[in-house]
Amino acid sequence: MAVSTHCTRRVSRRLRGMAVSTRCANPELMDIYSFLIQLLNGVQYGLLLFLVASGLTLIFGIMGIINLAHGSFYMVGAYMAFTLSSLTGNLFVAIVVGVVLSVLLGIVLEWALISHLYKRDHLEQVLLTYGLILVFEELRSLIVGNDVHGVAVPAILDGSIPLTATLSYPVYRLFMSAVCLALAGLLYLLIHRTRVGMMIRAGASNREMVSALGLNITLVYRLVFALGVALAAFAGMIAAPVSSVYPEWARRC
Repeated sequence: MAVSTHCTRRVSRRLRGMAVSTRCANPELMDIYSFLIQLLNGVQYGLLLFLVASGLTLIFGIMGIINLAHGSFYMVGAYMAFTLSSLTGNLFVAIVVGVVLSVLLGIVLEWALISHLYKRDHLEQVLLTYGLILVFEELRSLIVGNDVHGVAVPAILDGSIPLTATLSYPVYRLFMSAVCLALAGLLYLLIHRTRVGMMIRAGASNREMVSALGLNITLVYRLVFALGVALAAFAGMIAAPVSSVYPEWARRC
């Protein structure tokens, strides 16, 4: 009887030790998955910022324009996603329409304002584009207001991939990362593998020589500016569902 009691106590101690070791291992496993989630979030946000910065690089690197209002185009994209998705009931339709509108906005702004700055110094570019920030902020306040708005994730992407019994990762964030990578590849092909890209690179190197060869460099610059605006607006549109759309949205980038 004493022997069995002693054995029972030993088994109890072993079981308790196993339970303690299991409980100690679970926090480490949870930390690994939490780190993985934060890592994916960081990659996704970095790719989003890359998309915004690509438009800024096109405008400054090729056209030589210091565009302080680039963050405002990011904000315009987010508010277009909210407004158009509310009207159409479909985020994908809202993005398509929003991209078209942002291209038109870029063409109009380049024709009306930016085209007069190519031969001026950077200070005047800074003053004009800073003025555009004030104009966009006031228009946002008048048209949409200062409330916080939300944009619904499309039903087809409104799911998550389970990592553990309690942790999962949203499918929409993976979709955002994939879209940003796809656009990065398309931008590379556009700049380095197409005739349009050759004209853009030539115009960045020597605008006067390209004009003397008979190419319409004014049209090329207009399209480059429109592309830069569209990239920033598109980034704002796909980012809107993962964060509330609010007045200080432009400061996020």
